[in-house]
Amino acid sequence: MFGLLMLVGGVVLLIGVIAAVSVFLYFKIKLRKMLDDAGFEGQNIGSIIREARLQDEVEPKSLASMDRIYLSQIKEDFPGINISEIKRQSEEVILDCYSCVERHDSKKLKGKIKSFVDKMISEYEGKNVKFNDFKIHNTVLSNYKKDGKTASIFFASAYEYNLIVDGKEKKIQDRAKTEFIYVLDEAELSDKQNVIDIHCPNCNSPITNLGNHKCSYCGTAVVLVLGRVFACNDIKRY
Repeated sequence: MFGLLMLVGGVVLLIGVIAAVSVFLYFKIKLRKMLDDAGFEGQNIGSIIREARLQDEVEPKSLASMDRIYLSQIKEDFPGINISEIKRQSEEVILDCYSCVERHDSKKLKGKIKSFVDKMISEYEGKNVKFNDFKIHNTVLSNYKKDGKTASIFFASAYEYNLIVDGKEKKIQDRAKTEFIYVLDEAELSDKQNVIDIHCPNCNSPITNLGNHKCSYCGTAVVLVLGRVFACNDIKRY
C-alpha cells in the first residue's frame, strides 16, 4: 500500500511539473510573438531588456510643453513678463535642491521645497551621495492656474546626472515640476504667508521682507512684474 501511495504521489508531482513547464513555454512563446510583431524578431529577450535599461539611462525623460496653450494667456495677464528668465530660475531651484541633498542640509529652506529636500535626504540617510555631471536638457511651461488673487505658473524640466552612492555610480535620467506663484500685492501676501512660501530665486532662502524687494541672505532682487511677486513655491519629481 505504501508503495502504491508513493507511486501515485510521484505521478501527481510529475503532472504538476509538466503543467508548470507547459505554462512557462506558452507564455514564453506568446512573449516571443509579441516581440516579433513589435519589430524585435530574432533578438534575445535578455538583450532586449538590457537595451531597454540602457535606453532609460541615455534618453532624456519626455516633457509635455504647454507653451502654445498658456504662454499667450500669461503674456496677456503680465505684459512684458520674461518667461525665459523664470525658466532659468526654475532650473536653479532644481540645482540648489540637489546641492542641499548632497550636503544633507535643508536648514535654509522652508515649506514645500524643504519637504522635497528632506524626503530625498532621508532616502540617502547615512550615505555619501553625489549628483555628478548634472545636466538639464530642457525646461518647458507645463501649466498655468489663477484664482483672482494669486496665480501659479508651472514648469517641467528633464535632466540627468551620475548618481554616486557610497562609491557606486549609476547614470540617471529624471524630471521635476516647479511651481512659481505671484501675489497681486504685499498686503495679500501677508494674509497668506503661512499658506504660500516665498523663496529667493537664487539661494532658495525664505523672503521675510518684501518691502526691500531683495533677499536678505544673498541680496538677489525678487522678480517683480507690474507689482506682482514671482517666486518658487513647490517642486516635485514625477
